[in-house]
Amino acid sequence: MNTKEEQIVWINIDDSGKLVTTEKVSIYAGLVFTNKREKDKFITQYRSIVNGMKCKYCKKNKETCQNNKTCPELKHNMLKPEHNRQLINYIKKYTVISCVINNDQVYKNIKENTASRGRFLDYALKRLIKVTFRGLIKDGVLDPNKPIKLIFNIDEQTTKTNGYYNLRDGIIEELKYGIYNFNYDKIHEPIVYSDLQVKVNYQKSDKSYLIQAADLVAGTIRKNYINNLNNITEFIKKMIFVDYKLFLP
Repeated sequence: MNTKEEQIVWINIDDSGKLVTTEKVSIYAGLVFTNKREKDKFITQYRSIVNGMKCKYCKKNKETCQNNKTCPELKHNMLKPEHNRQLINYIKKYTVISCVINNDQVYKNIKENTASRGRFLDYALKRLIKVTFRGLIKDGVLDPNKPIKLIFNIDEQTTKTNGYYNLRDGIIEELKYGIYNFNYDKIHEPIVYSDLQVKVNYQKSDKSYLIQAADLVAGTIRKNYINNLNNITEFIKKMIFVDYKLFLP
């Protein structure tokens, strides 16, 4: 590790599926960058790939359309399989993370109570961030004894739906101080031992290619889960492109 470089981590997250009794699984997923040059390269190339596909999903007259600024956002549930594969094949060149929540194993009272559901999802999100940091530290990408800055980008609509409370402070507590979680009777030890800055950005997906890519990853994982409900081994095989994984509860 080059200790002269500032340690910055960009985590970009979106969700797919809801934590409710009528759905089997809910997913958080996204991409991680620890290098600005790498992040910017991803955005440039991902945008180029997406722009090459947009016209295939646009209902406007191709001959009179002057630009792609008003083209529809390509959501995971509208893509043809070949385009989904093309984008995923590019995304998997980078660091991918995911949290898979088996809704059937979550207590009914949590799923049916808005506040309880929000607390559980907040817990899941912080755990995913911690799993990611632990993986980056283990792989020698981060030094936990040197200052770290986390820039956390999450889809604005996700936060409106799930109602997160003081997410920034919760992330710092989880990583730097460790917490005892009374709901799940577990002690989570701190893993960062120096200064930790956390900036949380709530973004509109149509304005962020990072969030759009996170949406694609989350939707793809959820579809693979549903298609392999009776074959968990096959589902795990399809998760091979995910670098840091968390399964709950």
